[in-house]
Amino acid sequence: MSTTRTTFFTMIYKGLLSGLGFVSSAALAWALSKPDRVEFQFAGTIAQTGMTFVGGFTNYYAYALPKYPEDERGVVQTGNVFVGLVSLLVLAAALTAFFTGAGKAADRPWRWALLCMPLTFIFGYGSRLLQASDEIAWLNRVNTLQPLVFLLFVGGLFALPYAARDSARLTGAYAAWVGSFALAAVLTMIIAYRRLRCARTWVWRIHPRHWRETWRYGGWSSISQVVNILNYRMDFWLVYRYLPAAEASVYGIAVVASEVLLNISGSIQSVVFRRMTGPDRRDAIAITELSCRQTLLSSALVALAMCVTFPWLILFAYPGYGAAIVPFFILLPGLVVKAASNIVIQYATNALGQPRTSIWMNGVSALVNAAACVMFLPTLGMVGGAIASTLSYVVSFIIYIVWFSRVSGRSGASLYRIRREDLAPYRRMWDALRRRVGRR
Repeated sequence: MSTTRTTFFTMIYKGLLSGLGFVSSAALAWALSKPDRVEFQFAGTIAQTGMTFVGGFTNYYAYALPKYPEDERGVVQTGNVFVGLVSLLVLAAALTAFFTGAGKAADRPWRWALLCMPLTFIFGYGSRLLQASDEIAWLNRVNTLQPLVFLLFVGGLFALPYAARDSARLTGAYAAWVGSFALAAVLTMIIAYRRLRCARTWVWRIHPRHWRETWRYGGWSSISQVVNILNYRMDFWLVYRYLPAAEASVYGIAVVASEVLLNISGSIQSVVFRRMTGPDRRDAIAITELSCRQTLLSSALVALAMCVTFPWLILFAYPGYGAAIVPFFILLPGLVVKAASNIVIQYATNALGQPRTSIWMNGVSALVNAAACVMFLPTLGMVGGAIASTLSYVVSFIIYIVWFSRVSGRSGASLYRIRREDLAPYRRMWDALRRRVGRR
């Protein structure tokens, strides 16, 4: 399948994935009170942070499979040991937290997040194996599985009696969340093992070379990804911490709606992963430039469509959350450049094998985000959080452009200046659509 066609179908899957997330979020807004809904979202960000931390280590296996195809078994067997041990340790911590912290409402999101984390570790590991094996179609399917199962589980919440102080619905939402990740983790690993070329990849065994690189490459990658998630979630966490729960819940809806854009734009990043990780540096530079421009172009087009449609969707799907529309508009342009920035960061980590470089990249953005939040939140509330987020992404992208120009010897404009040939895939899709409509 051609890169353009693969990207197109990946965007469809990402759109479906984002749609499922949006509908699930709307269902939770109907089923839960505003404080309970924002608590659930906060728990999700905790689990995502843990998944991101461990995912930094498992990035080594995604990096190593294209680099060392002759040792596929050694890479995966070592990954099994690392992910398995980390998952068991966190599961033990989660069970301890449940037995010792029951009844403490303030600790509730942390307890459920710890319980879900081991499942997210396994799910993320399986997804990385599929991505590194260039099994993009299967990757798209398994990434759609978890939110689909969660949405089906969430439907059962409406059968529970609702009371503002009754935790039955919130507990049901947490249980549905953990259950959906359990099913997704098991099926993803089964598929990943079957799509790999070597036999006995499911065995747990440490191969010294890959074990050392797990801690060297993976350790730096983990720090890099944690800094990235700090930057990515800084505004939401500070809004959750300093603003009333009802206002933080409204801002959370703006975040959910705007992240649809980032999910869809991540299609290109998934498709070009293997080429960018390959041994040909000139090809990696060329695909980085093309992917960055295409990401900016496709993200801008999707953002325009969302500006027209999503305000109405928010009003329809989230009664009482209309105030989320203004921060939603402010967040969109920042996520357009954030999507392009992710391509440049992937070049640093995968093409150059320098995860440490991305630490300062994301660190600069996180510092700008935090400083802007401190400046704007007290006076502008949640709108200030949205401004801080977008400002940090724009400043960071400018810095990334300068860095890329220096390390590649190419003009930084090659990352953002749209060319005539960049529009060709869109013209071909438009012509094909017109011909199909014309035949009808």
